[in-house]
Amino acid sequence: MISKLVAGAAMLALLLACSPAPPAGVPTTEQLKNTTYHAVLDEPVTLSDGVYEGSPHTNMSASRPTVRLLESPIVSGDVTGNGLDEAVVMLATNTGGSGVFFHLAVVRNQGGAPQHIGMIPLGDRVKVNSLEVVDGTIVVNLVEHGPGDPMCCPTLAVHREWKLQGGELTELDTRDMQPTARHRGHLVWGHEGRSFAECASKRTGWVINESGKGLLEVYQELTSEPYEPLFVEVSGNWADAPEQGFGADYPEAMRITEWHRAEREGWGCDLDLEGVKFMASGNEPSWRLQIREDGISMWSIESPDETIFSDPESSESGGRVSFTVKGTDSGIHVILEKQRCVDTMSGTRYEYAATVELDEMRMSGCAVRGLQ
Repeated sequence: MISKLVAGAAMLALLLACSPAPPAGVPTTEQLKNTTYHAVLDEPVTLSDGVYEGSPHTNMSASRPTVRLLESPIVSGDVTGNGLDEAVVMLATNTGGSGVFFHLAVVRNQGGAPQHIGMIPLGDRVKVNSLEVVDGTIVVNLVEHGPGDPMCCPTLAVHREWKLQGGELTELDTRDMQPTARHRGHLVWGHEGRSFAECASKRTGWVINESGKGLLEVYQELTSEPYEPLFVEVSGNWADAPEQGFGADYPEAMRITEWHRAEREGWGCDLDLEGVKFMASGNEPSWRLQIREDGISMWSIESPDETIFSDPESSESGGRVSFTVKGTDSGIHVILEKQRCVDTMSGTRYEYAATVELDEMRMSGCAVRGLQ
């Protein structure tokens, strides 16, 4: 009996010794904050609690290079294709000037310790909107600097992807995969050509119209002859130009999926829609309002002081959006219908018709969806 127990114990010990080790997990945040990273400065840098500080540039200078790990976003996925997930993190680097340079770093778990295996430079003062690993590919949506952008304020929305190929992180060609975004510029349309020139970046491309016949109708309503530039605000993305036909003469194309505003005179490229859900205005009497997440701001010729209606209730169904604030003394009800609307003073075409019910008044106008 004893011999059988000894034999069984020996067999169990042998099985345990031969069993494969459990797969390594993704490096923890604490490990990532104390990892050595390469190719971010001239020499490798080792973070301490998420920060590296180098020596001052000169004896008389307090300026020194710094590298900082951003704790958000940190994502994971199998970048190497070995069946185990790696971490993808962002590093922010300042070398003493006003620039802040961002990098993506890939870190794996090697024998229980983090090991940096790849670095991707993103640029100076870019804004990362999303980061993920999809089927082994690092996917980033970010805002870069267009040709005319100041360094403080990038406006060019781009979609970029990298994949590990031959041991190196290689950027993929995603020109036909750009995310749909808002673009402002001037549309030119004629019998043998149509183009779009963007305000901010000055990029010019052939127009691929996927928004329906309304865009051409608006262009014809507001211009007196073919090929006359017309300001438009549209949703779409930059893509490859056609390989044949008139479009082949352009370096790229603007694929338009929806139009929002078109005008001969008005705010054009300068209308500020950041942080706004909708902006609406009307005439006779003159009024305008902004709808934001936390309230409705209203001005009118009869009440030039700004009136704030807080915490509106909203509902949206099909092409109809409404916002309501009920008050004991004063309330407001805004109804927006998605249909072509013409400003009676400027002739600007908008994508929404607006109705505002305020106290005993009922006012009509037009509206455009904001950039919130």
